Amino acid sequence: MAEDNSNLIHVYLDDQEEPIVSYRPPVRFELDTTQLEDGPHKLKVVATDATGHKGVREIPFEVRNGPGIDVEGLQDNDTLDGKVPILLNAYGGAKEPFWEPARAETPAPVPTWAWVLLLVVVAWSTFYIAQQWNVPEEFAATPTYSRYSGQGQVSRQTAGQPASSSKANIGATLYRTSCASCHQGNGEGVPGAFPPLAGDPVVTAEDPTRHIEIVLFGMQGKTIEGVEYSAAMPPFSEQLSDQEVAAIVNHERTSWGNDAPTVTAEQVQNVRAKETSN
Repeated sequence: MAEDNSNLIHVYLDDQEEPIVSYRPPVRFELDTTQLEDGPHKLKVVATDATGHKGVREIPFEVRNGPGIDVEGLQDNDTLDGKVPILLNAYGGAKEPFWEPARAETPAPVPTWAWVLLLVVVAWSTFYIAQQWNVPEEFAATPTYSRYSGQGQVSRQTAGQPASSSKANIGATLYRTSCASCHQGNGEGVPGAFPPLAGDPVVTAEDPTRHIEIVLFGMQGKTIEGVEYSAAMPPFSEQLSDQEVAAIVNHERTSWGNDAPTVTAEQVQNVRAKETSN
């Protein structure tokens, strides 16, 4: 009895005469490319209907089960002359039991744009650091550039600035941040609320003890030249060190036309200790 080949699909691989599979449609099968050589191949599908007519379709494909190959220094259809350095790498074959990621990383030089970017960043950083280190004189006394330790010492003095000028800057900065909101930047105070420091008898006195006491321990209620000031002066003994209190007192005693003897941190310390012992 003759074999019935009607309504069959025959699948041929490359130029083989015998089909690798023959099934009645529809059909699903698995093509094992691991048994094929890397390179171009062709799958030919032949279908036969009930009347014996055949339909043929050819599907070209390429197999790459071997290691991937990377080529640096040579591209398709390049025109070459002289000696050409070429870098080759192969990695990740389909049949390898373990894949090593490091092999897939072909060594390559750092691109030029990365070097340019690095140089720009370094140049900008150098310029910025130089600008911050050499502080302009008009900004040297601002809070941004005047920093203090817990003992009231300046953490970084302005380059090229004498020590006496630096101390004056400390006093001006501390006055601005701790006192100016009440006594004003010009030392004139606020009438009826906060007394003026310019020309104040306590500030201009030869003996600075009372001046130091007020800054350290505060006060409330004082009449100056017939004007009563009822606003409270807060104490700064907990917030400021002896050096910082001395800097504020000295700023007040030498500003706005005042010309009184300055004080030392040791004098402030003695006043603080005397009040504590009482």
